[in-house]
Order: sequence, then structure tokens, then C-alpha cells
Amino acid sequence: MRTYRNAIFKLIAYAWAAPNTALGILLGLVMLVFGGRVRVVAGVAEFHGGKAGCFFASLPRPLCFGAMTLGHVILGTCQQELAALREHEHVHVRQYEQWGMFFLPAYALSSLCEVSHGRSAYRNNFFERQAYAVESTEKCRHTDPSSGTH
Repeated sequence: MRTYRNAIFKLIAYAWAAPNTALGILLGLVMLVFGGRVRVVAGVAEFHGGKAGCFFASLPRPLCFGAMTLGHVILGTCQQELAALREHEHVHVRQYEQWGMFFLPAYALSSLCEVSHGRSAYRNNFFERQAYAVESTEKCRHTDPSSGTH
């Protein structure tokens, strides 16, 4: 019964995030046209590389990025960046599952609020702080000798 319930909740989460996922798939297909690759990791399509990946990596700050998430799609500049940023980006996937189509406007409003208070639109963004907090917790768990894992 629990597995059935989990499957239903996961299906609802995919549907709730579907508008953003569709945008991610569209951009991912553009990446494929320009030599990118795709693979599925933990139920998330990860597009990376090609000329589009090189283009995004070469943009000036603050426009450049290593990876970004749209629903259940992660767009990365290269496979190495995806591997390094996977935990962080999967936090955003879970945020899309919670916020659905409202995630992008909420993210933008959070950035706007931070800028209006003289803070960083990216680093102080509510959603980024959440992702960095989880990422830091995961890194501590992997390196803490008392946890029994490495």
C-alpha cells in the first residue's frame, strides 16, 4: 500500500511540475541539436555539453551557470559540472515538485526582494539558500568520520 501511495504522489509531483519540465525538455532538445547529450538520473533528464553547453559556460557573470533546473530537467554545461552540482540541482527538482508552475515566479520574486534589500539576487534567494543548505548537509554527512560513510 505504501509503495502504491508513493507512486501516486510521485505521479502528481511530475504532473504539477510538467509546465516547467516541458520548457526544460524544449531547451534540452535545442542542446541536443547542437551536439549535447542526455541521460536520465534518478527520474530527472540531464542534458549537457555540445555547443550550447560551451555557450552557457562562456557567458559573463552573472549570466553563466554550470547547471540549471526546469522541472524534472537539468541543463548542464558539461557532464563534470552535472556531477558536481547534482545534489544541489536535485533540491531544485524537489522544489519544483512542491511549487509546480509557481516556482519560476516565486524564484524571481525572491531574487527581486533580495536585490531591493541590497543583497545578492542569487546567493540570498530563498530557493538557493535551501539548496545550498541541503548540499552542505549532504557533504558533511559524506565526510563525517562518525557517520560511517565517506
